[in-house]
Amino acid sequence: MHPEPSEPATGGAAELDCAQEPGVEESAGDHGSAGRGGCKEEINDPKEICVGSSDTSYHSQQKQSGDNGSGGHFAHPREDREDRGPRMTKSSLQKLCKQHKLYITPALNDTLYLHFKGFDRIENLEEYTGLRCLWLQSNGIQKIENLEAQTELRCLFLQMNLLRKIENLEPLQKLDALNLSNNYIKTIENLSCLPVLNTLQMAHNHLETVEDIQHLQECLRLCVLDLSHNKLSDPEILSILESMPDL
Repeated sequence: MHPEPSEPATGGAAELDCAQEPGVEESAGDHGSAGRGGCKEEINDPKEICVGSSDTSYHSQQKQSGDNGSGGHFAHPREDREDRGPRMTKSSLQKLCKQHKLYITPALNDTLYLHFKGFDRIENLEEYTGLRCLWLQSNGIQKIENLEAQTELRCLFLQMNLLRKIENLEPLQKLDALNLSNNYIKTIENLSCLPVLNTLQMAHNHLETVEDIQHLQECLRLCVLDLSHNKLSDPEILSILESMPDL
């Protein structure tokens, strides 16, 4: 015969636990509980609650890190952005020529549209020797450079960039119109090398004093000049403008 099944030992185990830890009832009594409340206090041990919350926090952190990707893929977003910055490469220039229905052969183009592209440097224009008009406005260009091959250029549009200095324009002996508005230029300089410069637009720059625009006296062919929205306030500026014969 099989032995009779014994009664569940739950109650006995509870009593045994309470008997093994007599300090629980005293602790419960300190908190205003008595009797069986000591066993309930043991079940709801704050240490167990603390462990549970840390496990939950750990899992939530794992989930969050999993949502953000693994392997540190996004560890250096600034470097990634720099690597993906648009460059004025030969291939990108050819793509823009196709987009604007220009010639694939660089030397055959007399106009090149490079505005609103996010370029921060002028480069790789050596093969575009026939350009007469170059659109470079609304980029992030910080320096006028690498225009040695554009000896036929008549119009250069560099407004809305990050230029701080007028420089490196000596090869552009046929330049007629120059737009440098909306930059950070503090001094008009290095323009006397342009013998046929007729139009100069310098609005929205950082010109302040007579010395900042004194170089205009050496630009004898200038007919159209825009100095609006600068910080010019000295009345002596008028004497500079009066000395320009063709203005």
